[in-house]
Amino acid sequence: MRTLMAVVLLIWAGSARAADFTAPTSSRGYAPDGTLTRFLQESVDSGAKSSRVAFLMSLVVPGLGEFYTGATKRAIAFVAVEALTWINYTRWRSKGNDLKAKFRAFADQHWDESRYRDWQVYNAAHGRPYNETETLPCKHTDPNAASCRKVDTQQYYEMIGKYDQFVYGWSDTRDVSFGTINDQVASPVRLDYESQRNESNKFLKRASVILGLAVVNRIASAIHASVHARSLNPEKASRRTWIEVIALDPDGRPAAGAALNIRF
Repeated sequence: MRTLMAVVLLIWAGSARAADFTAPTSSRGYAPDGTLTRFLQESVDSGAKSSRVAFLMSLVVPGLGEFYTGATKRAIAFVAVEALTWINYTRWRSKGNDLKAKFRAFADQHWDESRYRDWQVYNAAHGRPYNETETLPCKHTDPNAASCRKVDTQQYYEMIGKYDQFVYGWSDTRDVSFGTINDQVASPVRLDYESQRNESNKFLKRASVILGLAVVNRIASAIHASVHARSLNPEKASRRTWIEVIALDPDGRPAAGAALNIRF
């Protein structure tokens, strides 16, 4: 989600820079600083529809720029798409989070970390016949938590179901001898848990996808509103506006060779 918001902010910044590049200095003495206030004032003074105002309006609220330029049917379409995306985002994210709370409660009831630690001691005492490749983090900041190096609640609940290494913590393996290699231990409870976790992730992934569609809808609405506004002012049709989208690396810096320029 942070990446999507960064893209939106960069598009906003790009549109402002485009305004600096394309807008002439007003006879009233306005400085070409690319501000929305100046764009609105110019639009009022001339009676024309500013493509830059339309762009920014629809970038903030899809369809608003279309209402501004008189494209009412398109405006309603963009507003409807925006409403549907946020309704579904809220619904699917809420469903995913509800299921996440349930599968975590299930794990707290059926997975015993102390028994897993007992297995670790046994495994070490017998020359580690099972190769332990994963390190279990703490699920909370309890200072008495056993031998975990970091706190990562999400990873904790993912790892106990995902990896065979943690199978001896599940309640239906209590009667299984530690001498049985982990990947040969059957645990229907663990499989039930993984099914619950996958169901939660399915809804949360849907919410992430729909959030991406909301961003695309804003960009599409902004471009359409700008183009339509320019079509209403033939004398300005030769002017072009551009936006720049820059992908960021994990450290928040612009990624090399990952810029996209769009002119319209």
